[in-house]
Amino acid sequence: MDRSELDQAITKLVKQLDDATPTAFSAVLYGSAARGDWIAGKSDVNLLLVVEDPAPEALRKLTPAVAAWHERGLTPPLIIGREEWSRAADVFPIEITDMQLAYQVLRGDDPVGGVTVEPGDLRRALESELRGKLVRLRQAYVRFGDVAVTLGGFATSSVPALLVLLRCTNVLLGRAPGETPQATVEVLAAELGADAEVMVEIAAHRRDKEWQCPPATFARYLEAVRRAVDLVDNIQRGDR
Repeated sequence: MDRSELDQAITKLVKQLDDATPTAFSAVLYGSAARGDWIAGKSDVNLLLVVEDPAPEALRKLTPAVAAWHERGLTPPLIIGREEWSRAADVFPIEITDMQLAYQVLRGDDPVGGVTVEPGDLRRALESELRGKLVRLRQAYVRFGDVAVTLGGFATSSVPALLVLLRCTNVLLGRAPGETPQATVEVLAAELGADAEVMVEIAAHRRDKEWQCPPATFARYLEAVRRAVDLVDNIQRGDR
């Protein structure tokens, strides 16, 4: 599926959802497809549906459209009630912050732009996600330290989410988030140190079917992520 086919599929999904429910809803495209760096066969297509009625009987009306979308190999939309969404900023601070950096309203009112994320909520969520990612990457490095193709898989599959965390870290610090991996990492270069550039190198291999990541490169990746953890852990109120 190329980008034009994806756009057609999105338009079809929104129309099918519109036909399936009599109540108002908002449909939002976000993530790589909204930023313009979506990679066919690699990137998810991120959609948010904010519905007036999230009761099971109402949701069942959406099943045919969502099932057809999923059968094409596309990630089902996130679905949340409008009242629930209005109270979700404290539990989804990373997701909402990243949405606000690049999104497109496909249908209905804009549910994203007016949401306020508290810096404290964002900092805690970032630290949690970064620490979890570092632990899992270390686990992979110890288990597959000599298997370059497996390390490459772990590196390239983890770096998109890591870049989301770094963009949100930039936002938390009051800096430009960066529209490309290079720009995002450069903003944090002083804090992430000499190994920061390895994140850009890994991101450049996302289109490769099977990239063999040298163990030394993966080790540099671990160090850059560790420094990102330390950075977020030490952010104080006055730093923002």
